[in-house]
Amino acid sequence: MTATPDRGPAPLVLGAYLRSLRLAKDLTLAEAAEAIRSSAAKLSRMELGQVAQDWRDVDTLARLYGVTDFATIVSALQWSGRQPKGAEREPGTVRDDDEGWVDRLRACEHHSSAICVYASVIVPRMVQTMGCPVDHLTLLTTATQPPRIPVHTVLPGQTQQDVTVILDGAMLLRTFANPAAMAAQMAYLQRLGASRYGLRILVVPFQAGVIPPPGTLHRFQLHGQELFAEETWGAIYTTGADSQAARSSMDTGLAAALDPEASAALLDIARRRYELLAKDPESDPLLEELTA
Repeated sequence: MTATPDRGPAPLVLGAYLRSLRLAKDLTLAEAAEAIRSSAAKLSRMELGQVAQDWRDVDTLARLYGVTDFATIVSALQWSGRQPKGAEREPGTVRDDDEGWVDRLRACEHHSSAICVYASVIVPRMVQTMGCPVDHLTLLTTATQPPRIPVHTVLPGQTQQDVTVILDGAMLLRTFANPAAMAAQMAYLQRLGASRYGLRILVVPFQAGVIPPPGTLHRFQLHGQELFAEETWGAIYTTGADSQAARSSMDTGLAAALDPEASAALLDIARRRYELLAKDPESDPLLEELTA
């Protein structure tokens, strides 16, 4: 159940984006609100997605926060036009593949109270370790411009968020041409899962036959609302009834995933397999244990 009426994804995403930009500049609500001749309380409601953000305010705030390139400003302004002006909800989904889309997705990660991520292609950014090999998709989606909002990294000692990461079993089979780095990544996932702070790392076994999302599927609890983001070459945001397909995919993955202990055992097999492949690329004695 949501704590606020479902107004669609636009005010939630834009609000999180503006909040992250403000915090990156180390400005208080009162200082930023002065620039738009408003109150700190109103700006707070804008950042929480509780009210529609006026395009003039968005333009002023973006420039105040150091966003000066025209393409990114226009992209942010488009979000103010994707939301209702009255109390009714704006139907439909919102696709974001414009300049700054990665920053907007990261902002949602930063400000959600709970996150569930279902990944089928690459290890989610928030649980990547240093040196994690990346594929062509990751390079394309993160190298468009210097990031304004840092990657949201989940650490073993983190307690602020409830985080669940679901990995498709096929991911444990991919070396990305660097088995040694993948071995380190599997070891890092094991450490995260063994943390006493509640982070859950779950694996959908290869033999479960579940069709995973085409990229990375996120479910955020953002200021009392459930927001889904399907990430591939951009992000598609949905809320409410429009999230039915995304919610079904997430629920299917959760239902098919092994429990944390069994998932940790698969991660350990994958780690040992990658270590062996790093020493002898022609030998793969543990492949059957991951796919049987």
